[in-house]
Amino acid sequence: MAMYRESLFQDVMATIVPLLEDEGAELVELQLNPQKGRWLVRVFIDTEDGISLEDCRQLSLEIGQVLDAEELIPSSYTLEVSSPGLDRPLQTPRDFRRQLQRLVTVMLNAPLWEKTRYRGRVAAVTEEYVVLHQPPDAPLDIPLLLIDHGVVELEFK
Repeated sequence: MAMYRESLFQDVMATIVPLLEDEGAELVELQLNPQKGRWLVRVFIDTEDGISLEDCRQLSLEIGQVLDAEELIPSSYTLEVSSPGLDRPLQTPRDFRRQLQRLVTVMLNAPLWEKTRYRGRVAAVTEEYVVLHQPPDAPLDIPLLLIDHGVVELEFK
C-alpha cells in the first residue's frame, strides 16, 4: 500500500502543480489519505497575495476536473482545497520572504550561538540566510540549512 500511495502521490503532484502554476498559485502541501474505501485528497495552496474562499472554490473545480479526466484516483474520493492557514510552517526562502518585517520564531535543527530558537523580525532573506532583526542586538544571519521551520507570531496592537 505504501508504494502505491507514493506512486499515486507523485502522479497527483505531477498533474496538479502545472495547473496551479498556470493559475498563479503554488502547492504548499498535498495529503492523500485512504478513508473507509475512498480517498481524502487535501490540497493546500497559496499565492503571493494570499488565497480567498473564491480562489479555493475555483481551483477545487479545476483540480477535480483534471483528476477525473486523468482517472488518477481509482475509487471515489473527497477533494478539499484550502489555504495553509496562519500557522503554516515557514521552511523555504520564499516562505520567509512573504513575511518580511513580520515577527517570527525560528526553530533550528542544530544550535547557533548555543540556542536552537530565535525570535525577531524578518529583515532580509537570501537563498542561504534569513536575517532576523532583534532589537537592541545587531541583525542575526541564520543559515537556511540550520532552520527546521519558522512560525509567524501574531501581534496585537
